Amino acid sequence: MGCAVEATCSPEVERKVVAASTEGRSYDAASTLLKELAGLEISAKQCERITRRIGRERVAERTSELEAYERLPIPEQQQAPPDAPSNSWDGRVAAALVDGGRAQVRDERWGQPHPAAEPVSWWREPKVACLATFASREHSEDPLPEVPACLLDPLWVIPRVKQMKRGRSGPLPECDSNSLSAASSTEEEAKTRWSPEPLVRSVVATFAPYEELGRLATVEAYHRGFAAAPRKVFLGDGHLANWGLHERAFSDYTAVTDLMHASSYIYDAALESTPDMASCWERFKRWITWVWQGNVSQVIKELTSLVEAADEACRESLQTSLTYLTNNASRMHYAEYRRAGLPITTTIIESTIKQINRRMKGTEKFWGPGAEPQLQLCADRISETKPLTNFWQRRQDQQTGFRKSRTKT
Repeated sequence: MGCAVEATCSPEVERKVVAASTEGRSYDAASTLLKELAGLEISAKQCERITRRIGRERVAERTSELEAYERLPIPEQQQAPPDAPSNSWDGRVAAALVDGGRAQVRDERWGQPHPAAEPVSWWREPKVACLATFASREHSEDPLPEVPACLLDPLWVIPRVKQMKRGRSGPLPECDSNSLSAASSTEEEAKTRWSPEPLVRSVVATFAPYEELGRLATVEAYHRGFAAAPRKVFLGDGHLANWGLHERAFSDYTAVTDLMHASSYIYDAALESTPDMASCWERFKRWITWVWQGNVSQVIKELTSLVEAADEACRESLQTSLTYLTNNASRMHYAEYRRAGLPITTTIIESTIKQINRRMKGTEKFWGPGAEPQLQLCADRISETKPLTNFWQRRQDQQTGFRKSRTKT
């Protein structure tokens, strides 16, 4: 049957348990789903044990793949492997996108007394990277030089800005490239959208530092054959850790700061530097037009003057926006990116974070040693390259009937 010696059920039941434990919001929910949909009486604790064991196996496989990649000579690392997809890169873009989610993880302080004045937070950041392909074509000139109507509509922009201000790394609902590509509602313009169409994404995630995420993302990009792509892009929200990862692992990718995160800082600055909403919106429209056209230097120049003239009450907020735009100016040439057919928003990674947070994040959820295995399985389930399908087949084929810990010679 291909059962592991330590298994308490068949491989098919293990697959069902892992699927329910990863798609459901908790192990209790997984137990209920298994009973209602599959007629399987499996307790929540047993669901947790099985899922953690399978997750640890996937983490061990991930480590082995990383070590095998790092043993390769550098020239081989920079080429597509023999088992990479053989599809042509003509009309396609390779993209790496990075962001972080939220989850509560117990550490060595759990259960220990703390000074009353010391705030205790168990929130940690699972780091996530998407390796995605997009279908797009290059243009001889900017395919959409005029700012999309949605970016000039306060009813579209302001709710999204408020969502982002509640958590700069939080997911941005209903904000996609297709919205930005439709400057008007005419059918003719809808037929000629400039925005790249997402094709296939794979996901890697870890609670380890960003350096480890960069290593894991590099291996995944290698197996996807991204080295052969003539057009490669790395997208992030402006966080310094993202650009450090870009420099270490994806320096040959075009770096792009997410347009919507940039827009939120522009709106904050416009709001702080004007006396009323009408003036704020006029200033925002002027600034977002410059940014859309790739002229962020004009915004920086005007904002610098406003910071110098501002009173102490609003200077700090204006300086925050100015610092963000200054630090990311070299990655905000959006007109150039549109001509090259590159994506300019982090829609895919925002959606991925939301899906992972659904399982990992919750005020009532506290993770221990099972956090990394469960996070790995979440990434596997979301990945459109279906890594779990091959894993289950390999796992079944590799069973020998002996416990690995008892086969020492």
